[in-house]
Amino acid sequence: MTEEELKQFKAALSITKVAVDLGIPVVRNRCRCFFPTRHSHGDRTPSVSFSEERGTFRCWVCDDVRGDVISLVQIVKNCSFLEALNWLKETYGFLVPGVKMPMQNYAAAPNISPANAPAPVHTPAQNASLVAKVAVREAALEYHSPEPAKELVSEDERKKIILSFLKMLSPVDRTPAAAYLARRRIHKPIWDKMLLRTITDYGMLNNKLKDTYDLEVLKYVGLFNEKGNLRYYKHPLFFPYLDAKRRSFYFQARAIDSSVVPKELNLRGTVPYPYNVSVLDQKPGWVYLCEGVIDTLTFLGQNIAAIGIPGVRSFKTEWLPLFKNKNVMLCLDKDEAGRSGTEYLQSVFEQAGIRTIVLGEGLENLNFSMKEGDDINSWFGGKK
Repeated sequence: MTEEELKQFKAALSITKVAVDLGIPVVRNRCRCFFPTRHSHGDRTPSVSFSEERGTFRCWVCDDVRGDVISLVQIVKNCSFLEALNWLKETYGFLVPGVKMPMQNYAAAPNISPANAPAPVHTPAQNASLVAKVAVREAALEYHSPEPAKELVSEDERKKIILSFLKMLSPVDRTPAAAYLARRRIHKPIWDKMLLRTITDYGMLNNKLKDTYDLEVLKYVGLFNEKGNLRYYKHPLFFPYLDAKRRSFYFQARAIDSSVVPKELNLRGTVPYPYNVSVLDQKPGWVYLCEGVIDTLTFLGQNIAAIGIPGVRSFKTEWLPLFKNKNVMLCLDKDEAGRSGTEYLQSVFEQAGIRTIVLGEGLENLNFSMKEGDDINSWFGGKK
């Protein structure tokens, strides 16, 4: 496997799904640390978090408990890098670059549980280097003994809280968020169609939520930070991810001050589907796949059927059946990251038998092609 193929393979994996397949009790993208004796009360409050977008995990107490999906397998299975990679390839072989699989099989691809996975074969030298690790893990870790972290609210209740929160927000009309969108050439018909919302009084909203729900529940759902305040102080513009019934249980918030970093802040948890998923209606036709919500809204303002993903890493292979009967125009940013992402998505869609074309391919010398550094919004004249 080349370095580029390894990069594509890791990008295609969901680190949370791998964790669950390894037997890790993950709740709301968190689990207890693999070394509970390092923590007070045995890490009763889970300290390990998973980032689907970055494909990484980290313990907020133990500096050495962090890494990518391969590091995760190494820690849990006490094995070398190569052995971890081989386990991933055997378990998720249908995601290995160059291995083709019919699209309908992606959603139901078999999982190999840790109990059924082939046992790694160690050389004497490897065994010697791992003896101490194994002893520590067996004596102190006892990984499967902790009970899964308790859910403070059910999934249905969590969804109700998200819906309630979004209803507390204000329409963007005549707000700083409206001026921001207008500079990007995104106007009221699109604001209304996609139910864009904004925070107009942070303090009032912060207090209202505390009066309505228990603080620990607000933290658990992902709306409040560990300091006990609403997370979106600097990100007042909200893009709900609407389902087929125009309900939203997931959203992305955006800063309208260009100096704020990061400029986007997602609700914690897994992205459930692409932005504007209703375009994927199973009918024959083309769909334009964009890098981000702003570019998607730009196309929608031009009556172009578009969907958005927060980033290349956020694209999940289980979404592939949603693209049934569709051809995909890839419209990622015109920069190095966008080109790398385009190559990756071309490979993913090709393996699923889905036709793709890159926007502007073959038109680089014409005046209307995207310039280096452009995204779709700037291509249409939007201002940062």
